[in-house]
Amino acid sequence: MEHVVYAALLALAVAGGVWMWANQRRAFARLARERDAIEVEERRMFDFLHGLGEKFQADPSPANMHRYIVDGVAEVVGGDAGILYLVDPETIRLVTAYQSAGTSPVLPVPAEIAEILAEGGNATEAESQYRGYIRLSSLRSGESFIGRVLREGKILSVPDLAAHPDFAASCAPVFHEGVSLLATTLVYARKAVGVLAVTRRSGEPFSQNDEEVFGGIAEQSAIALGSAIIHVEAAEKRRFERELTQASEIQRVLLPRAAPALADYEIAAEYKAARHVSGDYYDYVMVDEDRYGIAIGDVCGKGIAASLIMAMCRSNLRGRAPENLSPASVLHSVNHSIFPDIREDMFVSLLYLILERGSQEITLARAGHEPPLLYRTATGETEVIETSGLAAGIDEGPVFKRSVKDHRFRMEPGDILLLYTDGVIECENGEGDEFGLDRLRRVLVENHECGSQDLVNAIVAELSRFSAGAAQSDDITLIAIEKR
Repeated sequence: MEHVVYAALLALAVAGGVWMWANQRRAFARLARERDAIEVEERRMFDFLHGLGEKFQADPSPANMHRYIVDGVAEVVGGDAGILYLVDPETIRLVTAYQSAGTSPVLPVPAEIAEILAEGGNATEAESQYRGYIRLSSLRSGESFIGRVLREGKILSVPDLAAHPDFAASCAPVFHEGVSLLATTLVYARKAVGVLAVTRRSGEPFSQNDEEVFGGIAEQSAIALGSAIIHVEAAEKRRFERELTQASEIQRVLLPRAAPALADYEIAAEYKAARHVSGDYYDYVMVDEDRYGIAIGDVCGKGIAASLIMAMCRSNLRGRAPENLSPASVLHSVNHSIFPDIREDMFVSLLYLILERGSQEITLARAGHEPPLLYRTATGETEVIETSGLAAGIDEGPVFKRSVKDHRFRMEPGDILLLYTDGVIECENGEGDEFGLDRLRRVLVENHECGSQDLVNAIVAELSRFSAGAAQSDDITLIAIEKR
């Protein structure tokens, strides 16, 4: 009897050992498979990162980077689809930058698409519409599933989208059942720039190792995306600067190269743009054999828009000035021409006068421009030629015509007429004080005997001393007219 019990116990021990040995073998085999899977995933990750660097060197365009990142990340972690959302800097909303060939069902299915399936409609058509819905949707931070990923700023792993609260109520679970997801916020320079998501429809949900690998390559992808964006922005900035330089050169071509050589008057001018292009303008126009027109103007605004409006004014004034002895009539025509095309928040101040050979009479019309200063050599005093006049571009015709009229005055030999834009008297120093009209008067009086060119130079030098190196905030234009 004892031998039988001993044999039974021995058999049980042997069976238990075999069972434990088999379990250990299975465990070792499982660990080996997991180790091999991790090694394969790591090799894919390194290959992806290497390829990411090569792609950036070969073609750093955002579109190329978007495609490579989404498809590459999905391949590394064994996903079958992916999508990339980026934050639109203007709307601060997430917009689709790229979605893979396979559909990544990261949004609930809208009712109108679900109805197609419920009524036995074409599944391919329904999926096509669903992809279009995903592509065209823009999301606020915290809105919908993807918007919350952006707000929370961490990796989110969902083993089955159909069981997630955001998708459980969807009318078309066929798109979400059995779909696992990994999603994370892409951060560059401490700023959230988008959301990357990959999905897997078949097989086991994403593992912990998948999640770790996904987080690592998403971090590197964010750096590559940020670098690509900076590269494009830098290229765009260089292109814009080249265009501004070209616009500045064209604008300077439109300005007079030299003052007209008149027997009765000596004329000098100075023009300094605050930026590449300017809203200031001046011109000399031959009216007829005995008369010359001089114009000065300033668009309310700066940059390209202001320079274009001023080019329009120049063209219209030059077309209407010849043989027209009324400066007011010329400005009426300019206003009528530009009014339909000027923005409501813009206007143009203009001053136009006509000098006549052998005459001391000056005819002037002012449309909202700074009133000129006239130095009288006989008295040593300055006076302001103050006339009425509405700026151009505000009223289409009737009010402008009533306010802008011809004004005649005399200049004696030695008298100096100074035309200027508001950038002269509004030039500021470091304390925020303006140069002002009184300082301009003083420089005019102190330098009236120097000649028109030296007078202009003296005013420019005084403006420079006054501003003490502060950045020029507005365009500056000066014209000095001395009666011989």
